[in-house]
Amino acid sequence: MAELEPLIRLRKHRVDEKQKILSNLFRDYERLEEEKQKLETSLEKEYQIAQESGEPETVNYYMRYAKDVRERIENIEKGQKLLNTRIALAQDEVREAFSEMKKVEIIHERREEEERKEILKKEADIQDEQTLQRYTAELQSGESE
Repeated sequence: MAELEPLIRLRKHRVDEKQKILSNLFRDYERLEEEKQKLETSLEKEYQIAQESGEPETVNYYMRYAKDVRERIENIEKGQKLLNTRIALAQDEVREAFSEMKKVEIIHERREEEERKEILKKEADIQDEQTLQRYTAELQSGESE
C-alpha cells in the first residue's frame, strides 16, 4: 500500500493556499466597504456644511463633489459585486479542496485500521499457536509419566 501522508500534506497545503486566497478576497471586500463608508460619511458631512452655509457657490461645489463621490461609490459597489463572485468561486474551491483532503485522510485512517486489525489478528494467532503448543506439550508430558 502506498503511503498517504505525503498526499495528505499536499492536499492540506492546497486547502491552506485556497483559504489564504479566500481570506485575501474577504480582506479586499472589507477594504472596499470601509472606503465606501468613508465616502458616504464624507458626503453627509459636506451636505451638512453646504446646507448650513446656504451660499450658492458652496451648494454648487457640493453638487459637483457629490456627483464625483457617488461615481466613486458606484465603482466601489461594482468592485464589491465582482469580489462577491470571486469569493463564491473561492469558497467552492476551498470546499472542494477540503473534501479531497478529507477523502484521502479517511482512506488513510481505514488503511491504518486494517493494518492494526491484521497485526492484532497475527498476534492472536501467535498466542493461540503458543497456547496450543504448551497444551500439546503438557499432554505429551502427562502421557509419558
